[in-house]
Amino acid sequence: MDQEFLAAIREMIVTETKKIVQQETRKIVKEETRKIVQQETRKIVQQETRKIVQQETRKIVQQETRKIVKEETAKISAQVEENTRILRALEANKDIQNAKMDRMEHDLAELRGNNKKIKNLEDKYIHHSHRIVIDTSEAIERVVS
Repeated sequence: MDQEFLAAIREMIVTETKKIVQQETRKIVKEETRKIVQQETRKIVQQETRKIVQQETRKIVQQETRKIVKEETAKISAQVEENTRILRALEANKDIQNAKMDRMEHDLAELRGNNKKIKNLEDKYIHHSHRIVIDTSEAIERVVS
C-alpha cells in the first residue's frame, strides 16, 4: 500500500510537474516569441523605413534637381537671348561701320583722283608753254616758258 500510495503521489507529482513545466514552457516560449517578433518587426520596420526614406529622398532630389535645372535653364535662356540681341546689334553696327568705311574709301579715292587732277593742272600751270602768234606782216613764233 505504501508503494501504491507512493506511486500515486509520484504520478500526481509528475502530472502536476508536467503541467507546471508546460505552463512555464508556454510562458517562456510566448515571451521569447514576443521578443523575437519585436526584434524582427524592428528590423523589418527599419529596413522598410530605410527603403522608403531612400526612395523619398531620391524623389525629392530629382524634383529639386529638375527645379534647379529649370531655373538655371531659364536664367541661361534669358542670358542667351540677351547675348543674341547684343550680337545682332553688334552685327548691324558692324554692317553700318563697314558701309561707312566703304563710303570713306570711295570718297578718299575720289579725293585722291581729284588731287591727282589738281596736281596735273598745277603742273601744267607751272610748267606750261604758250604759243603766241602776233599778226604782223610777218608771222613770228615764240615759245614762252
